[in-house]
Amino acid sequence: MIREKVRNLEATGQIKRDYEPYEQQELRDGETYDFIIVGAGSGGSALIHRLSEISDWKILVLEAGTEPDIITDIPVWSTLAHHTHLNWKFFTETEKDVALALERQRMHWPRGKALGGSSILNYMIFSRGAKEDYDKWASNGNPGWSYKDVLPFFKKLETCKIRNRDINYRGHEGPINVENAYQSEAGRIFIDAAKNAGYQYLDYNGREHKGVSYCQATTKKGFRCSGERCYIRPVKNRKNLTIRLHSHVTKVLIKDKSAYGVQFSTNGKIYKAFAKKEVILCAGVLNSAHILLLSGIGPKNQLIKFGIETIQELQVGQKIYDHPVYWGLGFLLNESLRYNVEEALDDKAFKELYNEGKGVLHDLTRAESLIFIKTPLAKDNVSDIELIFLSTHFSKDQEVFGGNVKLSKEFYNKMYKKYEDKIAVSCLIVLMHPESYGRLELKSADPFEYPRLYHGYFTDPERLDMRTMIAGVREAIRVMLSPPFDKYGIKLIDEPIMGCEHHKYDSDEYWECALRHLTSTLFHQTTTCKMGPADDPEAVVDNRLRVYGIDKLRVADTSVIPIQITGHTNVPGFLVGEKAADIIKEEHLNLRE
Repeated sequence: MIREKVRNLEATGQIKRDYEPYEQQELRDGETYDFIIVGAGSGGSALIHRLSEISDWKILVLEAGTEPDIITDIPVWSTLAHHTHLNWKFFTETEKDVALALERQRMHWPRGKALGGSSILNYMIFSRGAKEDYDKWASNGNPGWSYKDVLPFFKKLETCKIRNRDINYRGHEGPINVENAYQSEAGRIFIDAAKNAGYQYLDYNGREHKGVSYCQATTKKGFRCSGERCYIRPVKNRKNLTIRLHSHVTKVLIKDKSAYGVQFSTNGKIYKAFAKKEVILCAGVLNSAHILLLSGIGPKNQLIKFGIETIQELQVGQKIYDHPVYWGLGFLLNESLRYNVEEALDDKAFKELYNEGKGVLHDLTRAESLIFIKTPLAKDNVSDIELIFLSTHFSKDQEVFGGNVKLSKEFYNKMYKKYEDKIAVSCLIVLMHPESYGRLELKSADPFEYPRLYHGYFTDPERLDMRTMIAGVREAIRVMLSPPFDKYGIKLIDEPIMGCEHHKYDSDEYWECALRHLTSTLFHQTTTCKMGPADDPEAVVDNRLRVYGIDKLRVADTSVIPIQITGHTNVPGFLVGEKAADIIKEEHLNLRE
């Protein structure tokens, strides 16, 4: 319906789209390029843009997915794309005592299958992480990745137009646009509630990190500023750049411990392409690891099991960090503080967005404001919990919001159906630095069979993750029930979670039970191809993103992030791509000092 509406408005001259399809050049087997970039997600998008600046370098991009969609460009409707061919639709394995309210106890891990990767599916919150994150990367044996080192790249990649920005820490001429999105009265009241609870308003991507803010939007003139839209689209017609869609890389070609090309499938036929300089994997946190395993790079005992020759034994996929999020904290109000769905489907809304770059469609899927907080359990002077205010509730968006989390029908009908005609909002509790981690393993040697994914939530022996999440829940309730919401009759939905009725409400035991039912992912997986020094037994790549033991092969996406960051992962993905391009130019153009 939305696609048809946009096409009709465009055909009648009421709006104008700035999109031209990607033309596909004739495909021949055995083509040779200087660089082959596998995947065009956040890291790959930045790398494509920067490497193709060198006109003498012939570059091939192989993307398993397709072009973006009308829906992915429109912020408020973008989660609809999670239910389409633009999502790989990964699911975790069933694990004990976690995700108890989800279908088959499996978490849905959406990953973008198109140019732009997961930057076409995410909730568009622009977040770099904290200064301390990058300083820890460097101190753990990754020189060149301290905050002082990466800040110039963060500034280079952005054009920041938000109000109240920390101007000395922000960029003004980069391809990724940062602006204020649609803000409802509900989002403003949450800001006031946070201030009342003692939090200062700040630019969380500036000098300080802990505090409250409106969500900063990775959007440009109201539209999603994905890696495709803002990095690739402006340069897609460069003569030295070939972009092939629907091209699924099945393995890296390696001889004498040196990568010389890739094998890939397009329209059911197998092809090879060769690289004179490098192969660079940017296929994302799950697919880059999967490709390495299929290519014989990974744990030997796992490769032997599936008859894959071990070329280099590394701990690929043996650690996945994520940001667990509790989705179950809801509140009733006596007055609506935002627009309704009918307004978002009206022609007027589409005209406002396409012609003026504003309006209700410039809404980050109801995510409006956030707080980075430090609980008493934090190990370092950095936030260990993020609170995200949503001006909606599971009961309002089962097909869009709850549908993405994959609640079981039984649980939804018992807990949420009764609130469908009520006015309700939510506060998400996000664990920033989990001690627990999961893993990725091959299911078979078939490159088209998804790997097994284990989330590993709440498995840390000291139970710090659970205790921190409970502290976060209680702080969220304190903020939400503070005076600014009083005039709207705010009431915590305190009906016991199905399956937790036997616990005393608000006891630690009750919240642990609730968390084990309704905790899922915020879609921020990292670390499957960990960056680290040579003496780190978990490391897959070095500080220059080179795969250990294999020449001419790098990884440049969020899979290399060594420890989870205090924020969201899309912008750090852009950072990795920017930094990788700088490293590659330095090495191949002899720019190193």
